[in-house]
Amino acid sequence: MSDICLVRQPTFGASGALLGYEIRFRESAEGGYSFAQSFVSGTFDAVRSKLPAFVPCSRLQLIEGTFMVAQAGSAVLLLSPDLVVDHEVVEAVGRYREAGGAIALDEIGSQPASSEALLPLAAWVRIDVRSENAAAIGEVCARTAAGLGASRPKRMAIHVDELGQYEVTLTLGFDAFQGSFFSRPEPLPAADMPQSTVAAMRLMGLARDQKINDRQLEDVISTDPVLTFQLLRVVNSAAVGMRGVSSIGQALRLIGRTAFLRWLAVAVAASRKSSTGVDQELVRQAVERGRLLEQLAGGPRDGGTLFLVGLFSLLDAVFRMPLPEILERVVLSDEANQALLERTGPYADAINFAESYELGLFESAAELAKEMGVDEKKVGEFYANALTWTADALGAALEAQPAKAAPARRAS
Repeated sequence: MSDICLVRQPTFGASGALLGYEIRFRESAEGGYSFAQSFVSGTFDAVRSKLPAFVPCSRLQLIEGTFMVAQAGSAVLLLSPDLVVDHEVVEAVGRYREAGGAIALDEIGSQPASSEALLPLAAWVRIDVRSENAAAIGEVCARTAAGLGASRPKRMAIHVDELGQYEVTLTLGFDAFQGSFFSRPEPLPAADMPQSTVAAMRLMGLARDQKINDRQLEDVISTDPVLTFQLLRVVNSAAVGMRGVSSIGQALRLIGRTAFLRWLAVAVAASRKSSTGVDQELVRQAVERGRLLEQLAGGPRDGGTLFLVGLFSLLDAVFRMPLPEILERVVLSDEANQALLERTGPYADAINFAESYELGLFESAAELAKEMGVDEKKVGEFYANALTWTADALGAALEAQPAKAAPARRAS
């Protein structure tokens, strides 16, 4: 699995619900090889998390039925706008639909695309909305629905990078949205940060200080009933073959200082709960990035610091607060602060690596990994591991959260 490079990007509905993921593979001369290998290894199903995956599909892959091996409905095939539509393509699409699959016409813009001949067979059209011109986007919507009536394909707005684009597409009645707008910070009052989150962040600073012993940490944790409950619940869930953990001190001794720091970081992210898929996905992305970077440890870079740098690099989006204000609440190393605030120092390249990989810039990410002394062939494996690890870690952390109402994300 080490030579598979893939990345996923979330797609949301109008209500903020997570609808599925677009999964992009590193381009290779083998065509469908990357997908086939990811499917056989189980990576494809793990990455899509039981949700539909929007996957680029070439003409050759379509005609050869590369994606027919996937579970019906699990892969929505993204067909390029310049796809030449002939009888072979139409027949292949028909076979895929008969097997329970669906297609999406990708990157539809202001100019008619050859793939639009497949509109009567498409479940989705993905419309580029970077123009932010309501009239122009409306014309594309009308063109892709002409003569189809109620059977028209659903519309997904892609490249939604700014608030204006999101507002235009909401007004036009788009069914789904994808873009960097959904991972940007939206300012909220600092008071909205849960007190237990503030306490956990302060504990991170104490736990990093080797002069602070476990007994002192235990005293601090015991003053916060929510943190106490979370720690004991998570550690007990991991105490396989044991009778259980009955005290804070026992929990600290069982998991160790490094794992305790990591758990605190996950608890901080998980405390930002919401009923919307946007906020939940932001939390997931922050923890995934932390775990991804942790695996780059070596040389001058410490794994624990890499985890915190990765996680904190997205906490401004998670908590809708300026990053400097968040960092005031926790004591990180000077090198970590330099990477987060100035993009300098030994940890800066790690953030650049994560951002490149998450954008699907695989070659750039591989080059950065190589410069950090990391085997670039393992990068894909690191990413898949980060997704799996986060699903387990957040599952336990969220299960340990006391039930409470969560506010919905505002659109502006």
